Amino acid sequence: MQIKINNKKYKTENEETIFGVCARNKIKIPGLCGMKDFHEGVCRICVVECGGRLMTSCNTEIREGMEIITESENISRARRINLELLWADHAGKCATCKKNQLCELQKLAEEYKIENFHFVPRKGEMTSREELDLVRDNWSRVVTENENPCVSRNSEFCVECRRCVNICPEKKFGFNYRAGDVVVGTPYEKVLDCGFCGECVRVCPTAALTDQNDFFKIIKDLDDLRKFSIAILDWEISEKIFDQIKNITAEKDLKKILFDLGFEKIINLEEKDKDREDEIIKNIKTDYAQKEKINPKNIKTFFISSKIHKKAEKNEHLDYILSEREAARLVRDKEKMIEGKIKI
Repeated sequence: MQIKINNKKYKTENEETIFGVCARNKIKIPGLCGMKDFHEGVCRICVVECGGRLMTSCNTEIREGMEIITESENISRARRINLELLWADHAGKCATCKKNQLCELQKLAEEYKIENFHFVPRKGEMTSREELDLVRDNWSRVVTENENPCVSRNSEFCVECRRCVNICPEKKFGFNYRAGDVVVGTPYEKVLDCGFCGECVRVCPTAALTDQNDFFKIIKDLDDLRKFSIAILDWEISEKIFDQIKNITAEKDLKKILFDLGFEKIINLEEKDKDREDEIIKNIKTDYAQKEKINPKNIKTFFISSKIHKKAEKNEHLDYILSEREAARLVRDKEKMIEGKIKI
């Protein structure tokens, strides 16, 4: 089949979506709910125009002879309205959010200059009673969970994109309650109990699902001059870290970035080390302590890896497990400290 996108002809395959064809041809369309194999059409930010009608591109299959426009005044207006509806619950929370500068919703709000909030009641337009009732109503649906060792959940930031529902291999997420009270969560809001592959955290566009860790303790240990901090980099993690920090820092030397964060020693694991990873980590404190004549109690080991399930396996040989997202958060906070914007 052949269709036109922005007045240019493209060949397509059967059962392809408009979004898929555009992605394959590097035509940018924004979106929050879509992933490679799942397209829900719930965020409605990926709208395009075809035959004078607006439609979601992620779940609309192409048809012969389609003429699609991906950018127009109508499209931009629709995207802005849909973004503002999603942004309404998030406005004013960025400064204290774990995913500040790492959030997909925030990036889209900045790109589309979402500044005027038509869907957020103004202070002067509300009575004290109305304001109190609104706050109570909002908080009555918020679900937080920090009891499991690997994933932190906070439905306050959820945009109900369904990415976690679709990506979870164990089907641990779904919808609780009904109508306007719907909340994405675990069945009966029980503590998340799974294999902790980390895919839900990886695809979450906001801070609804984040990595579990005592972040302030991490920063304290990295800043403690009496501690000797060792970063153990899982193989292939470097590329993932750079993908996270590309919009935060221009520095391209990962060793320098880690040294600036407070690490004294960097150990890179290779693909050949996969099967003896635990053995290598187990011996680091003793071997390095003997070699450098350092008290093992003063050595802090940080395993930087996407294997967040290891957070549940911490022991005396391994003090912290950091994902690439947490490494990026450390870089972000370090940059802010240098700029004088925050103090930790």
